[in-house]
Amino acid sequence: MDMAVGETSTPAGWGERGCDDSARRWNDWARFAAAPPALPAGHYLDRAYLDPAGYPERRARAEYTAQPLIRAVIEDPELEEQFTCDPIAFFGPDREAFAADCVAEVLPTTALLAPDGRWVEYGGPDCRRWFNAYLDALPPETMVVRVLCHS
Repeated sequence: MDMAVGETSTPAGWGERGCDDSARRWNDWARFAAAPPALPAGHYLDRAYLDPAGYPERRARAEYTAQPLIRAVIEDPELEEQFTCDPIAFFGPDREAFAADCVAEVLPTTALLAPDGRWVEYGGPDCRRWFNAYLDALPPETMVVRVLCHS
């Protein structure tokens, strides 16, 4: 569900996962980016990848950064820090999807030791959502411990 620019309701679970700031960030971006529209860097770089001789990467980057919205972000360090160097791709058009991605980044790793002793690994683009769905399905009394180990 897309939300109107400036709408402030918070999707269920955001506060519970420590992502309250994301709603404000997305709303700030939506207000800033209301006009004129811009295309993500990938739009230009994909074209350069498919036709490197006819549309070199140098030209793709120049056309991406020539967009008024992107130029405004790149030229202002505070805006770039707040909105990233490719804000169109980062924020996306949908506040709910942005919320889901934010929530999905809080805890995940690509592997976990299940309560029954099984080692479970999952890779791929939906790894974070899979990991969180797995945790959400555990009984409430389950203790979760995250261990970072380097060999």
